[in-house]
Amino acid sequence: GDFLKRLRDKFPGLSPNDYRLCAYLRMNLSTKEIAHLMNICIRGVEGARYRLRKKLNMPNEDNLVEFLLEL
Repeated sequence: GDFLKRLRDKFPGLSPNDYRLCAYLRMNLSTKEIAHLMNICIRGVEGARYRLRKKLNMPNEDNLVEFLLEL
């Protein structure tokens, strides 16, 4: 639906790869599956998740997937 539109309205400073990662996380894909789809290593996905969490101003103890599902 309009998940990406809501995400863009709320967080306009994200990069296109950040939006892709958010979509994959919302689809509840594993880190391994995301790494395969984005053609990067698993460690790269973990780093991207960390940077995304910082861009969204989320504390470390909050669940990123739950946050994206609530958007």
